[in-house]
Amino acid sequence: MTAARDAQSHMAEPQIDRAIAAATAGHRMAGMEPSEYGIEIGRRQLRGEITGDQAVALVLAENRRRRAARS
Repeated sequence: MTAARDAQSHMAEPQIDRAIAAATAGHRMAGMEPSEYGIEIGRRQLRGEITGDQAVALVLAENRRRRAARS
């Protein structure tokens, strides 16, 4: 499967909103507040703009950047 194919989404914006709301609620119930950056990356993935692997890489890179800034 190509990266372009992996990045395709079949979700409409209302479905994306519901998926993000459900994921956010789950995180909050677990005591973890999702970042705005993480939510936006999730939206980009669900829209088909990036692949799941790219989404993970972007969030990990942002987490590393934030940790380095605190050091």
